[in-house]
Parts: sequence; C-alpha cells; structure tokens
Amino acid sequence: MSNALATHPVLAERAEQIGAMVTRSLEMSIFKQAERDLHQDGEAQSLIAELQQKQASGEEVDAVLDRLEGLDVVRHFTSAQQGLSEVIEHVTKILTATLSGRLDIVLEQEGGCCSSCPSTGCDGVSSAAGCTGSASTCSA
Repeated sequence: MSNALATHPVLAERAEQIGAMVTRSLEMSIFKQAERDLHQDGEAQSLIAELQQKQASGEEVDAVLDRLEGLDVVRHFTSAQQGLSEVIEHVTKILTATLSGRLDIVLEQEGGCCSSCPSTGCDGVSSAAGCTGSASTCSA
C-alpha cells in the first residue's frame, strides 16, 4: 500500500471494497469464463503461438489476426473484456466526477429518475416517490 493510502485507512478500505465488488460482478465472472475458454481452445492457442512467432520474426501477421478474430471463442473473450472495461471505466468516471464535484453529470448520463435531485428525491421525502424523471420537478 502506498504511503498516501496508509495515512488514510478508510480510503484504502473503501478502495478494497470497490475492488471486491468489481471482482464479484457479473462482468468479471463472464470475463474469467471467457478467459478460461480461450486458454482451453486448441485452435486459438495455436493461432496465438503462430502470431507471437510471426511478430518476433517481423513477419506479416494480418492473415493470422483475421483467422484468430474469426473464432467465436476470441469474439466472446473480446466482448467480455469490453464489458469488464466498461464497468471499470464507469467506476473511474464516478470517482473523477466526485472529486471534481460534478457527480450530477454522471448521474444524468445514467438516465436515473431525477438524477440531479438531492438525496431526498423529487418530493423532498424519499428518493423514489414523486419522481417524474425530469430534473425540473426537483424540489431542491
């Protein structure tokens, strides 16, 4: 752990909690399974080895890449990797928006009910009651 986090144990704990949540996410499970499938696929592994060999010797790799990208197992892995990246990117956006005091931008992009309303919600009582989905109906 860095010195900065060592002096802020609550931040370190929260960061670990976020990491654990991402690790337990559906996107991570899908990614891990796709990764296992890729490693167990003989054709994919053969093409990966051929690709690495051609890259090391400076040979043209486009034909091997095309064959590799044509495999279902590779397409599934790429899609799973993208899904996990989107989760991590979203968490990063929220952290960045929170630090800059602009969390409202992230929440509005999500299209949440009265996302720019205060935590009390549109009716000033609860976060769900009275929401019309329009920030103009917020009572704050």
